[in-house]
Amino acid sequence: MTEKEKLIARLNELGAQLNREVSTSGTSQELTMRIAELEEELDGDAGSVDGENGELNASDSTDSDIADAAKVKAKAATNGDRVSVETLATLHIDALHATHNEPVSIVEPGVIIRVSEQDAEELIAKGLAREA
Repeated sequence: MTEKEKLIARLNELGAQLNREVSTSGTSQELTMRIAELEEELDGDAGSVDGENGELNASDSTDSDIADAAKVKAKAATNGDRVSVETLATLHIDALHATHNEPVSIVEPGVIIRVSEQDAEELIAKGLAREA
């Protein structure tokens, strides 16, 4: 089973848990981000689901990349210096616009945002952004 097939299988599992259809089209990077979003959504609903506490079961994770994807939603530090990065994928993120001092939460590929240095390093390491 290829990595993309594993990601699609995980998306289908999450869709079933959420009782809805989920899109399984796109690149492996897009599928990984979609998985992270759905897992986050499930974590938010975990209090209402019997026997679940929002933690991932080891059997549920198909790849270490998928488990790491949940950590990708970077949270910008409230103090400290920020650095500019150019996004390579659509991200749900807490960041600042590159030229305006306005918060942004969803960015498309090719947009330059400012995040904490730690978040920038993590995004670059995961291939979700590059230095601007």
